[in-house]
Amino acid sequence: MPSPLPLQHKSSPRAISLYYFGIFVVLGVYLPLFPSWLEARDVRGLAMGAIAATLPAMGLVAPPAFGLLADALGVRVWLIRAACAGAFLPFALLALSFALGVPLGFAGLFAAALAFAFFRAPMFMMADVVAIEASLRSGIAYGRLRLWGSVSFAAVAVVAGAFVDPARPAAFPATVASALLVAFALSWALPAHGEAPFRRLGQARGEHDVAGAPRSAAAGGSLKQRALALLQSRDFRLFLAASFLAQSANSSYDLCYTLHLRDVGFPESLVGVAWAVGVSGEIALMAFSGPLLKRFTPPTLLAFAFAGASLRWALLSTVRWWPALLAIQPLHAVSFAMMWVASLAYTKDRAPPQILATAQGLFSASAGAGSVIGMLTWGELYKRGGGALTFGIASITALLAFVLAVTFARSTRRSLSGGAVFSASSQ
Repeated sequence: MPSPLPLQHKSSPRAISLYYFGIFVVLGVYLPLFPSWLEARDVRGLAMGAIAATLPAMGLVAPPAFGLLADALGVRVWLIRAACAGAFLPFALLALSFALGVPLGFAGLFAAALAFAFFRAPMFMMADVVAIEASLRSGIAYGRLRLWGSVSFAAVAVVAGAFVDPARPAAFPATVASALLVAFALSWALPAHGEAPFRRLGQARGEHDVAGAPRSAAAGGSLKQRALALLQSRDFRLFLAASFLAQSANSSYDLCYTLHLRDVGFPESLVGVAWAVGVSGEIALMAFSGPLLKRFTPPTLLAFAFAGASLRWALLSTVRWWPALLAIQPLHAVSFAMMWVASLAYTKDRAPPQILATAQGLFSASAGAGSVIGMLTWGELYKRGGGALTFGIASITALLAFVLAVTFARSTRRSLSGGAVFSASSQ
């Protein structure tokens, strides 16, 4: 069991959980209401698609940039604070503009959405990095920190629709800006004293892993050399490719699930319940992810998650009876939550600690690229063949991710560090 790293200030698990809670409040308002708010501003069709696409598109750019910066400068929390402030400003300006009766056209809305999307991505990615590093020191499994984000998202997504009227121009941006301001305030509860992980972790671990064996080539050299060595690793490239495919398939759910339920006659009053059942499964798996990662390696869990995703999309493409569709929803725990936890555990295992933020940024970018391609694809497929065609192809895509996961699982030796982080005591 690795000894705690000699940090000058230990991260507070409670502060991390509160920060997760805060940032997912933002998404709980933004994701369900933004399309309706745009439509009420007469932004439709391609214009709406272009603005909505800024969120996954910036997921390709911002995480690697912030990850490299975090590892190069040896900071985490200060970048989180900067990202929160940067995401707050465009929505604060939107709220002010509409409150003053000065509506913005497409260019202004696009610029605001682009700025928010750029800073939103590292708000979440860097939180995962901080949580991973804190988990090793605190003895609390990552999933038990992250689940509070899922809790807040589920609660706010239900409540926001009842209290925020998209027809009121300033209501939506003011609510998002308020949530971002709360997230910014909560980020100051995250300790940033003595941030210099590149130097500190290098001194603590040297050029050996926690088991005492030499690390791969990625563990030595400059930041750039370490990152390039990691990217030259065949198993890590396969992992990124599998993440791309899996997230591409998963985006079919984000874009088309509600449409599919409507078209197969699912009771409209229960659509929100169906989403809540899925998130409940996600919360449960996050809470009990520790024992899973004690028993199975991250690549094994990834293969299982991708297989479960393929099954889920196949069932969605064929099942029409609404009670059965509701019964399928707990598979969200496998297709998303297990995939997410195992992906972070794998990244932690494969990346030297000096480039953890960089590696996490690469994973986020790969998943974001899959989401962008998916968003550009599933809408047209759904228009042509409905849920049967859309989720059928998503199932095949997830199956390809499963094949890649099995391939790199055979060649990946599990380090002890990731297991310690993700299967830590659930105290």
